Amino acid sequence: MNVQKLSCLIFFTAVILTLAISGIALFVFPGRIYSENENRYLTTFKPPSVTAFLDTSMQKNITDGANDQFAGRDIWIKFATGLQHAAGFQDIGGVYLGKNGYYFERILDSDLSDKRYTDNLNYLEQFASSYSDIKTVFLPVPSKGELLKKELPANAVLYSSDRLYAQAENVLHQTSFFDIRPVLSASAENRQLYFKTDHHWTMEAAYSAYQFWCSRHDFASKPLMQFEPECVSEKFYGTLYSKAPEFHTQPDRLVLPDLLPQADITINGKKTDSIYDWNKLNSKDKYGVYFGGNFGRIDIEMNKKTMETENSKKQDSKQTLLVIKDSFANSFVPFLMEHYGRIIMLDFRYYNKPFSELIQEIKPDEALIFYEMSNFAQDTDFFKILK
Repeated sequence: MNVQKLSCLIFFTAVILTLAISGIALFVFPGRIYSENENRYLTTFKPPSVTAFLDTSMQKNITDGANDQFAGRDIWIKFATGLQHAAGFQDIGGVYLGKNGYYFERILDSDLSDKRYTDNLNYLEQFASSYSDIKTVFLPVPSKGELLKKELPANAVLYSSDRLYAQAENVLHQTSFFDIRPVLSASAENRQLYFKTDHHWTMEAAYSAYQFWCSRHDFASKPLMQFEPECVSEKFYGTLYSKAPEFHTQPDRLVLPDLLPQADITINGKKTDSIYDWNKLNSKDKYGVYFGGNFGRIDIEMNKKTMETENSKKQDSKQTLLVIKDSFANSFVPFLMEHYGRIIMLDFRYYNKPFSELIQEIKPDEALIFYEMSNFAQDTDFFKILK
């Protein structure tokens, strides 16, 4: 037998043995219930039954379970992503693999409903009209792909954000519309505005938005260094990386403002002494260090004994701010703690109580609607603002 035939035989035998051992391992070793890297629960094998066989659910369970429980699954996924990338694929699992290690979520016009977006703008305008004594502000965060177009792969297609911004400006009259795109674009050369492996923006982008907010409110913004930013993790792999992981992808650094006013924090009725959940740094979802994640209601009551600062003598430090938001606000709100006596954060995905009763309870001076733009356009829960 010549060397070439022997090499082919060895390779063929190795592949067969690998598949056989992996197949046996599916049923010998206990299955994983949760994939931290993919941030989802995995399919596990269910005991066979006649009923499950007849309705074909057993066959589906075996197929899905084999995919999810395959030995070395995480490694194989990275290998598959690398092969697709090397073959020239730029869109893998709904993610664009951009330049300089940037990942981008592929959101198209077809993913957004024009009717839903229009409805949400009208709901917001109706709220602002009904509660004219509350200053209402809509501040949409631009999508990562819009601000970092030069990092996108060639011929990448994204939704028409300019159209959404123009529509908001035309519809909203009782609501103040804050467009922060020029501010962020101006700082893009000097600051990393978005995580490379995640769709969220960084602390520095949130700080730029904070400076803009202060300029529109006549607040005196604090220099970033006075918040004493601290890197709390150098191994942050975000949700976009989880969809298309590669072996050579470098993790992001997660930096937080460390010096913040003392406050009493209540999350869904449970009191805590910090806006940070440090346990999250030991998990895959490190962005969840802000408040421990997303919850229906979070109350931030500034400690009156520690408000004896120059800002506390001003009227703004006594005001109540209501923030209706998605997860982008979690890294923005900490900067606002310098300027408000009380901040209430609501996430309509998890908040189901009558909103009108909450307004009567807290009597906010100002309401901030704070979403990443495509999230707001897709939000199916925003009608709750009129409940």
